Amino acid sequence: MPDGRLTTFAFGPFRLFAAERRLEKDGKPVRLGSRALDLLIVLVESAGEVVSNHDILERVWRGVTVDEGSLRFHVKNLRRALADNLRDTPYITNVSGRGYCFAARVERLDREGMPGSNGASLAAAPNLPIRGRAIVGRTNNIELVSRELSRGRLVTIAGPGGIGKTTLAIATAEALRPSFGNAVFFVDLAPVEDAALVLSAVVSVLGIVRSDDEPMAAVVEFLRNRRLLIVLDNCEQVIEAVAALADRIVRDTIGTHVLVTSRETLRVEDERVHRLMPLECPPDKDDMSAEEAMSYAAMQLFVDRTTAGFGGFVLDDALVPAAAEICRRLDGIPLAIELAAARVEFFGLSGLARGLNDMFALLTRGRRFALPRHQTLRAALDWSYHLLSPIEQAVLQGIAIFRTTFTLESALAIVPGPATTADNATDAMANLVAKSMLTADSTGDVVQYRLLESTRIYASEKLTASGDKPETARRHADHHLKLIEAAPADWESDAGKAWLRLHAGRIDDVRAALDWCFSNTGDLSIGLRLIVASARLWFQLSLTLECRDRVEAALRFALGRPELDGAMEMRLQAALGHALWYSASEADRLERAFRRALALADEVGEVPVQLQALWGLWAARRALGRYREALAIAENYATLAEKAGDEAARLLGGRILGLTHHQLGNQGTARDLSEQVLRVGRRAGNTLNSEFQVGHEITAATMLTRILWLQGFPDQATTMLQQAIAAAEQSDHWYSMYYVLCFAGCPLSLWLGNLAQAQHYLDRTVNRAAADRWRRCWAFILRLRQSGEREALIASSLEPRVDLNTAQEIAALASAATIPMPQPDDDGSDALWSLPEVLRVNAEVLLWQGGPDAAAAAEPKLLRSLDLARAQSTLSWELRTATSLARLWYRNGRIAPARDLLAATCDRFSEGFDTADVAGARQFIAQWS
Repeated sequence: MPDGRLTTFAFGPFRLFAAERRLEKDGKPVRLGSRALDLLIVLVESAGEVVSNHDILERVWRGVTVDEGSLRFHVKNLRRALADNLRDTPYITNVSGRGYCFAARVERLDREGMPGSNGASLAAAPNLPIRGRAIVGRTNNIELVSRELSRGRLVTIAGPGGIGKTTLAIATAEALRPSFGNAVFFVDLAPVEDAALVLSAVVSVLGIVRSDDEPMAAVVEFLRNRRLLIVLDNCEQVIEAVAALADRIVRDTIGTHVLVTSRETLRVEDERVHRLMPLECPPDKDDMSAEEAMSYAAMQLFVDRTTAGFGGFVLDDALVPAAAEICRRLDGIPLAIELAAARVEFFGLSGLARGLNDMFALLTRGRRFALPRHQTLRAALDWSYHLLSPIEQAVLQGIAIFRTTFTLESALAIVPGPATTADNATDAMANLVAKSMLTADSTGDVVQYRLLESTRIYASEKLTASGDKPETARRHADHHLKLIEAAPADWESDAGKAWLRLHAGRIDDVRAALDWCFSNTGDLSIGLRLIVASARLWFQLSLTLECRDRVEAALRFALGRPELDGAMEMRLQAALGHALWYSASEADRLERAFRRALALADEVGEVPVQLQALWGLWAARRALGRYREALAIAENYATLAEKAGDEAARLLGGRILGLTHHQLGNQGTARDLSEQVLRVGRRAGNTLNSEFQVGHEITAATMLTRILWLQGFPDQATTMLQQAIAAAEQSDHWYSMYYVLCFAGCPLSLWLGNLAQAQHYLDRTVNRAAADRWRRCWAFILRLRQSGEREALIASSLEPRVDLNTAQEIAALASAATIPMPQPDDDGSDALWSLPEVLRVNAEVLLWQGGPDAAAAAEPKLLRSLDLARAQSTLSWELRTATSLARLWYRNGRIAPARDLLAATCDRFSEGFDTADVAGARQFIAQWS
C-alpha cells in the first residue's frame, strides 16, 4: 500500500503512478478504464503475491456487489492493454482456486522532493464518516469524480438540496482512500454560518496545533508537501471563504486535493465541476413490469428505502404505476424519495401518489439524526431559499409560474417588476443556475431552463404569499398568447419545425394559462384569443379530444359575456368544428359547429372562416356518405377560393374535389385533380398548407394510390404509397401517418393480396381513441381474410363498403359471437367508386348460398358490374368481375367465351403481373386453353 509518498512502480516499459492514477508506456499515456486501473494498482502493490478474488473484489469494487465473472472480464481487458498475450512470461497469472498474481519484476521508485519528503506527520487521524447504507445509482458518478480528481486537484460536486452530494463525496473519498494512503479528511461546514470560522473548522479536523497570526498561511504551510484529500462538505452558506481557501491550497501546495460539495460552484481557477443530476426515473409508460421499473435508479432507491422501513413491502407489477409516478413527481431527488418511502406504510402507495399534490405537508418525517434541513423537504428548500438575495428570490417566485421548460426570453417577459429590470433578472437567473435552484439545458440551439417540481411548488407558494401571483399569471398567459400568435403559419417549414422544437413542450403552460383565464379571477379576453390561437398546436400534438373539450367549455363559459362577440364566436366555432372532425365526433355536432361559423362569417364577410366552414360542411356530408351533396359544397368552396385569390385555399379545393369525385366513381377527374394538387404541393413545398389539415402532398399521394390501383396500375400505386408514407414520416405527425395507412396502406395491401403487408401497416397505426374504429375495422377484415372460405367471403363483402359512415359499424362486428353472411344488397349509396365490387361480391354470395336460381340471379349482377367498371375506367374492378363471370360461364360449359373475356381483360394490363388478381386470372386462362 502507498505510504503517503508519491510512489512510482516500474515494470517492463511501463510506469505506474498510483497516486495520480496514471499509467505510461515508454513515456506515453496508456488509456485504462477506472476499474482496470484500480485492479492494476492492487496487483502491482502486491507484486509476487497471490491476491485472492475476494480481496480484489473488496478493494476494487468496495461497497458494490459484483460476481467473479466481472473480475475475469476486467483482467482480460487489462491483459489486452498491457499486451500481455505477446510476452513469453505474462504480467498477470491466474492461480487456480486462489486468485491472481502480478508475476513480473516490479521496481518501486520514491521521488524525493515531492509530497511527504519533509517528514512531517499528521497530527489528526483521518475522519471520513462511515456510510450506513449502500449508495444507489451513483456508481458512474463515483468513477467520474474520481477521474476528475486524478486530472485536477479541486473538484466541486454541485447540485440542489437533497440530491445526494454529501453521500457521493463520502463514497468517492472512500474509493480513493488507498490512493491517498488513508489520508482523507472530512470537514462538515453545515453548522458553520460565519465565514471567519471556515479556517477554524479545517484546522480542527487536520489537527494543526501551531499558532499563527495568519491562519490561512498556517494551513497552506502545513499542507504544502503533504499528499492528502480534504472533503469540504456543505459550503454554500460560506461559499466565498471556501473559494478563497480552496484556491490558495491548489495554488500553493503540491499534493493536496480538495473535494467540495455545494449548491453553488466556487468559480475559481482550476476548479472542475461535477453537476450531480437527479436519479433516473421510470418513464410514464403503460404495462411496465416491476423488473423493468427496477432498472431505474430512482425506483431502486425508493424500493430499498421502503423495504428498510416497511419490511413487508414487495414491488410487483400492479404497484409499479403508483411507485413510478412518485419517483417522477419527486424528480428523482434522493432526499425526497427517502422521505416519501418513509410514509408508504402509513399512506400506502396509491394514497402517497395522490397526496403528493401537497408534498410539503406529506414529506415531513426524515431520519432522526439527519441535519435539520434534511428532516423535511420544506426545510431543505427553506435553507436554499434563505441563501438567495432578494432579487433572486423575486425571480425564483416569478419563474415558478412556468409548468415546463422555458427560455430566458420567456422568463424576462414574466419576472420584471418595479424592482426587477431585465439586466438584474438575467443576472439573477444565472445565479439561480449556479446555486442549483434552476437547471439549464444548453444542448439545443436555445438554452432551456426548468425548475424541479418540488422547487416550483415551493416557489409558487412564495409567489402566492407575496400577492403578485394574479399579475404574474396575467403576464404568463399574455406571453404565451403572443408566442403562439407569432408562430409560423406552417409547422412543416423549417421555421415551423424550429418553433415546435423550441416551444411544443409549452402545452402544459398553455393549459395553465387557459385554466387561469377561464377562472373567476382570470382574463377572459386573453383566454378566448389563446384557445383560438393555440388550436393548431393542440392538433399538431394530437390532442384533438382535449382541444375539443376546452373549446366547448370556453363557449359555455363565455356565453352571454361581452368578450364573446360574433367574430370571436365565429373563430371558436370553426376551431370546434375542426376538433370534432379529427376526434371522430358525431357528424351532426360537426355540422352544427361549422354552420354556425359560416353564418357568423357571412355576416362579417370573413372569407378565411367562410372557407374553413365550407370545408367543415363538406367534411360533415362526407362523414355521412352523402357525396353528391358534398360535391356541391366542394364546388362552392373552390369557387370562393378562386374568387379570393387564395392559393392555399385553391389547392385545398382541388383536394376535396378530387376526393369527392373519387368516391363518386369519377376516377379520371379525380386523378387529374389529385395530380395537380401533388405537383403544386411539391413545387410550393409546405408553404401552401392550410390550417388544421394533413399536408397536400400526403393527401394527394394517398388518393392517387387508390386511384392508380383502381385504374389498373398496381405497381405505380405501390410506388405512390411509399411516397405518401415517406411524406407522412417527414411530417412527424401521427394523424398524417394514420391517414396514409388507413386510407391507402391497408386497402392497397388487401387489394394486392399481401396480407402480411396489411398487418405490418396495421401495426404501425397508433391506437388512439379517436381513431380506433379504423384500426379495429381493418384488423377485423384482415382476420376474416386469414380464416376459412366463408369468412373470406364475408371480408370481401365488407371491404368495399368501408367508409367514414360505416367503419364503426363494421368494427363492432368483431365482438359478435357469430358473424352472419351479409345479404346481397346492391345499394352502395353515394359511394359509387366501389359499386362494381359490391355487385360482384353480391353475385359471389348468391353463388355460395346455392339454389336452383343462383346462377341466373348472379349473372345480371356480374354483367352490370362489368359495365359499370368499364364506364368508370376501373380496370382492376373489371378484372375481378371478369374473373367471377368467366368462372360462372366455365361452370356452365361456356369455356371459349370465358377464356376470351378473361384474356381480353388481362391483356390490357401493362404492369402488376405478379399481383394476386392478375396471376390468378392468367392461371385460369392457361387451364382453359
